[in-house]
Amino acid sequence: MGRFWQRAVLRIALLGGAGAGIGLLYDRPWLGLAIAMLAGLLYQLLWLGRLDAWLQGEKLAFLPEGEGVWARVFSRVDFLKQRNRRRSKRFKALVKQLRQATRSFPDGGVILNESNEIVVFNRAASMMLGFKKKDRGLRVENLLRDPDFVDYLRSDEQSEAVEIVSPLEPDTWLLCHIVPYGLNQKMLLVRDVTQQHKIEHMRRDFVANASHELRTPLTVITGYLDALSDDPQLDAELRVPMEEMSAQAARMRQLVDELLRLSELEADRGVVDGSPVDMRAVVETARQEARAQPNCPATIEAVLDSDQGLRGIRKDIQSIVSNLVSNAVRYTPAAGQITIRWWIDKSGAYLSVRDNGPGIAREHIPRLCERFYRVENGRERVGGEGGTGLGLAIVRHALLRHGGSLNIDSILGEGSLFTCYFPVSRIVAVD
Repeated sequence: MGRFWQRAVLRIALLGGAGAGIGLLYDRPWLGLAIAMLAGLLYQLLWLGRLDAWLQGEKLAFLPEGEGVWARVFSRVDFLKQRNRRRSKRFKALVKQLRQATRSFPDGGVILNESNEIVVFNRAASMMLGFKKKDRGLRVENLLRDPDFVDYLRSDEQSEAVEIVSPLEPDTWLLCHIVPYGLNQKMLLVRDVTQQHKIEHMRRDFVANASHELRTPLTVITGYLDALSDDPQLDAELRVPMEEMSAQAARMRQLVDELLRLSELEADRGVVDGSPVDMRAVVETARQEARAQPNCPATIEAVLDSDQGLRGIRKDIQSIVSNLVSNAVRYTPAAGQITIRWWIDKSGAYLSVRDNGPGIAREHIPRLCERFYRVENGRERVGGEGGTGLGLAIVRHALLRHGGSLNIDSILGEGSLFTCYFPVSRIVAVD
């Protein structure tokens, strides 16, 4: 106990002693002690009332100085009050700076609670999404009713963003991405990607138009090459160059056809309905086509675990299977094996193509479905002839049209597994 508190206890003892002494003069020492203690208690209650009034914010002309222990209490409380006031000013200044910073952000930001209710949003989000102050506390899906956004909001996988049409301007595209924020909160980040969409649209139009225009000259070149190759008077020394030119012309025609097909798929991003497709027949056709390819592996087997089919566009389904199988044939050695499997479980339908080729390095897998992306170092092409680099891009877009997805697993030196998923709603019975 410090000296300050020792003196306070001493004062109380002296007060009690004085009261008892005065009471002893009247032969009532205990009454005198009680009266002295009661007076001391009333004195402390008086200062306690002043402290309570000061803490409640009553405008006093000056800080009560207090007496005895109360001087120390008032001084300490005033010090804490001033310190909290300085902290509050710094906090308010920081909040003001943050608000000014968020208002200047070009991207929209919306903070959502665990129930997806809007907590707060910045000016950019208000301009992009049309949110108003009265919308705070409302569920965000009640304001943004785009089906893709609602599915994205309710899904467990939110690592990738989703693109939606602006609720204010039909020609404006917004990229929405949800990230964890704070305790049981999320932040919806919104960015205007209309310009990127326009550039992508121009690129697709250019590729489609250029590919279409190349068809006619390629047809003429191929026709003359075929006529010259069949000419019996053709010099023997020219036959090898003619055959090489014919092969390259055929390769260029394949590239043009695949570019046109990819442009068609990219232009039509909507989910299609279609009609029942017999998957057993599609798989068997792809297997037979693979056997007819040069450098075909020794074993190509089909494992069909279900008699049911899919509802979709037959041309797209055939393109998916044939591209995956052709890709496996291209990179599987002659003594290797390719397995095509079709099966159904409670979560949906699956089609997989497995090979035991050289495999693919992990860093290349995320980019395999990009157009013209080919792994040069990770996989050696059988026969030295590679594909166009468009097959997996076509597979991905065809799957998206059917509500499906593509998963790629590969281990260097062991092989690769390409698995296509189709939702349960696509499964149908076929005759």
